[in-house]
Amino acid sequence: MLYKGTMPGPTGEMSPSMPIGLYRNRKVTTRKVSTFNLIVMLLGTAAAIVLYISNVIAVDTLMSEINALQTQHRKILSEQEILRAEVNRLSSLERINRRAAEDLGLVNPKEPPVLLSVDPEKVREVEEALKKK
Repeated sequence: MLYKGTMPGPTGEMSPSMPIGLYRNRKVTTRKVSTFNLIVMLLGTAAAIVLYISNVIAVDTLMSEINALQTQHRKILSEQEILRAEVNRLSSLERINRRAAEDLGLVNPKEPPVLLSVDPEKVREVEEALKKK
């Protein structure tokens, strides 16, 4: 009970200055969620938001890296195709024949090649002569 301002006097009587029963104790209100639990929930929510944002930033960074690598890959593939076309152009038979004729003075033979027959005895003689030297 709260002190209502009435105390028994020296004689034991109650003072009539404040009527009895005018003031009552407040009802105790219990909180459904304690302050500690509220702070813990807010901190947990903040941590989850920070983790989510950091995940979004990491994914965005990885996607930009992937995009840059894909662009570089396409560029390398196009350069490779250009180099293949250059190799095909430079290795064409017409170009090689023309360069051989102009630069080296080589010409195609007018007669087909003839097979030479070699005597096996002559081959042995040559081999023996080479061994002696």
